[in-house]
Amino acid sequence: MNTEESVLGALEPIQSIAGAWQNFISRWPDYVIRLATAAVIILAGCLLLRFGRRVIRKICARAATGKRPKSAAQTKTIQSLATSIFNYILYFAIAIIALSSLGVDVSSLLTIAGVSGIAIGFGSQTLVKDFISGMFLWGEGRLNVGDIVTIAGQTGVVEEIALRTTTLRNNSGYVYTIPNGDIRTVVNMSRDFRWAQVDLPISHGQDWDAIIRVLQDEMKLFAEERKLENTPEVIGLIAADRFSATLRVQVKCAVKDDWVLERAMRQAVLTRLAKEGFKP
Repeated sequence: MNTEESVLGALEPIQSIAGAWQNFISRWPDYVIRLATAAVIILAGCLLLRFGRRVIRKICARAATGKRPKSAAQTKTIQSLATSIFNYILYFAIAIIALSSLGVDVSSLLTIAGVSGIAIGFGSQTLVKDFISGMFLWGEGRLNVGDIVTIAGQTGVVEEIALRTTTLRNNSGYVYTIPNGDIRTVVNMSRDFRWAQVDLPISHGQDWDAIIRVLQDEMKLFAEERKLENTPEVIGLIAADRFSATLRVQVKCAVKDDWVLERAMRQAVLTRLAKEGFKP
């Protein structure tokens, strides 16, 4: 009797595995259909993502050329933020529909997510702060895609403004992703105009008035050659130490033109000073 019971006990796992296998074989068409449905939903969602992003681009392009056209920077900013919101919503919808097609009880998941979300919310205050800060950044217009800014200690061109983060690329090509909640002070160098400034250290013992006259003459020629709206102004001496004194030349220019003008002005004034016999 004990032998029979031990044999039956040993056969139980095998019988259960066999039963599970038979159940799988009998229901495999249903599993295949569910997997295929989920795959189709995911594929359709990916296509809808591409289509939606294209629609957003077209709408923003129309806004840029409509009756009340927006600037290119504003258009890119709205497009970036709208795309971010659209992605979040569609990813969530695709996940819910795909899980539902696989037989997962989505309603119970949503209930659990709603209850646990309250608890998780207390631990994810930073995430909520990032979202809220992103909405304020966009609403207040302090940042636009394409602006040259300094935020959170990093300087670069704004490449993307999303709900949670802002992306900058600096002059070296490095990309910085900054949480919106960390943005406190924004130094925006792309509004209205810029000052192209060149500081020239000049050795002591030279005729400062003569040097200033030479620089003023050179800057008039420089403005005429480049057809500038404003003639660069020679500010004069702005600093001095025991080795040299510093002269400043500056001109008001369009945004993003300052670096080009600074290089050109520096070359022009150094060439003219050397020609006139003055030593930097």
